Amino acid sequence: MSSVPEDSGCRRKRLPATGRVEGHTSHSHRADFTLRCPSGDAVAVEAFLCYDTKDPLVVTLSFLRGEIEPIDWVLGRDLLIGGTALSVGDGDVRIHPGEDDPGLVWLRLDAPAGRAVLTGCRRQLTEFLDCTVALVPFGEETAWLEIDASITRFFAEDRDDFPES
Repeated sequence: MSSVPEDSGCRRKRLPATGRVEGHTSHSHRADFTLRCPSGDAVAVEAFLCYDTKDPLVVTLSFLRGEIEPIDWVLGRDLLIGGTALSVGDGDVRIHPGEDDPGLVWLRLDAPAGRAVLTGCRRQLTEFLDCTVALVPFGEETAWLEIDASITRFFAEDRDDFPES
């Protein structure tokens, strides 16, 4: 990954010595994708790549559909990064760089409703991913997870479901 330019709007937060993070941040980039139809037609699709330090292991890819709710796909950040350089993925999500055009990244997304094959601009993806790494470097993701608070909430919710004995 290339270094993030100072004026990119991407800022890396320093972690406190305890590893507890008081404030989280999110970051998004607009991205242009092309839906590749089985007929050979290509349809432009506007999307946003979204990253939140509350869930530092994933990226949300939101495909806009006019007035209709967007279609969101939650992808592993490492999978998306890997797919900009080589063929990655298994099952519902597969990503690889363009064979004929290295400026493209191909995404194949499988869902019960069908399959979508899209291409996206490699430069747009890597710029966004560089920002995510500037916010939360590789290997530091778990320091941003609020595991204790999540466990406490889980057990508090669980107790509400059961009558007192």
